[in-house]
Amino acid sequence: MKIFNIYIPDNQWNSLIFTSYFISVSYVFYRAIKSIDNQLRIKFNQEFLDSQLEAQQLKSLISIQFKLKERYQTDHLRDLQVAIKNKSETASISVDWDQSSLTDFDGRSRRVIRLIPGMTLDLFQPQASSIIAATQTLKERLTAEDILKRDSNGVLEIASSLFKPKRFEQASEKGEQFYLRLFIKIFDPVQVNPAIGFYTLSCQFTVEKLPWTDALQPKPSAINR
Repeated sequence: MKIFNIYIPDNQWNSLIFTSYFISVSYVFYRAIKSIDNQLRIKFNQEFLDSQLEAQQLKSLISIQFKLKERYQTDHLRDLQVAIKNKSETASISVDWDQSSLTDFDGRSRRVIRLIPGMTLDLFQPQASSIIAATQTLKERLTAEDILKRDSNGVLEIASSLFKPKRFEQASEKGEQFYLRLFIKIFDPVQVNPAIGFYTLSCQFTVEKLPWTDALQPKPSAINR
């Protein structure tokens, strides 16, 4: 075969095509692997929570779920979306946000703030507890106090990610955990001797680095940003 008046034997031409194809595929594969370098997965440990609910005889009274993305950029986790359901037909549940806390990978306890649109409250003041009536579900966005800043209008907004990107990435490589500790009160007026029960529930999250095989799968429609 001739190219630009240069004769190339067929066997060499086939080798050239194969080499070019191999280089192209290798480059695409390399780019795909690099694309997930700063992405990770967060898993909520449901069994860890269920064991606490069973131990405190709360399995029939309350359920807690979190809305998590399939993957996160290391600097894009800014809050946690929680849904707390009161499964009781008669009892009321109160969530005390000021007694609740977020514990990071290094064991540091951080104050939890319930996010409210247009929030201008003084962070030095206590937060109001949330009441969940019987059979109802409470949905909230939670973050850490230390990443909140005020904008020019005095409204509190999230100024950074929950964890420093470098530390978040290191945690994913080791499969480390962080925790959300919720302090709740339960009162059932129907009981013969009604009393308020106080409970602490620890929600565990494990951070994992995405396996390289995820680079070969179609990207999810939504990545947390």
